[in-house]
Amino acid sequence: MVNHTVRVLAVAAAMLTSTAGVDVTKLGAQTAGNDTRGRTLYVKVGCETCHGPNGQETAAAPRIAGSGRELAAFIAYVRKPLGSMPPQSAQAVSDQVLADIYAFLRAAPAAGGEATKNAPAGRADAGATLYRKVGCYQCHVNEGQGGANGPRIGPDPIPFARFVQYVRSPTGQMPPYTDKVLSNQELADIYAWLQARPRPPAVNTLPPLAP
Repeated sequence: MVNHTVRVLAVAAAMLTSTAGVDVTKLGAQTAGNDTRGRTLYVKVGCETCHGPNGQETAAAPRIAGSGRELAAFIAYVRKPLGSMPPQSAQAVSDQVLADIYAFLRAAPAAGGEATKNAPAGRADAGATLYRKVGCYQCHVNEGQGGANGPRIGPDPIPFARFVQYVRSPTGQMPPYTDKVLSNQELADIYAWLQARPRPPAVNTLPPLAP
């Protein structure tokens, strides 16, 4: 059974190697995870900060406990994540460490977790002014629709807690905005303005281009 599982993981890793950079030669018996060790490493690496003590969701990040994702896919995602999660290279966090964390998460109960908190009441009109005043439009464009220098952030922004966390400690080239520059209330105002942005029309409602 163990050998069969290792072969399955190796095949999955081979499918991901070309795009995710997962070294299939490292996904063997040596990456059999230890959930007890994984519990300690989960905290040490910093996963707990966003995903909660047992990976069961917080206002800042989704649930990852009891995930059905295969080990190879889990490693690939940690190496090249989406959204505001920072990537973790093999030099910073080895495959073995991730295998231990994976074992811990698989052993954790899947249900439960802290409910995502709603954003505080924001003033969209004030948010419009702040959006331009602090320069958000320079990268995310006038309506938050995104452009060459920044992704779309409206009209369906990420959960407010994650929005605040990212603005305070962003990745990439975005500068951090401390609470001395933008208070949480001011961020709530910008967030309210982003939520109020008009949604683009459905593609099938657009008139055809002139010949």
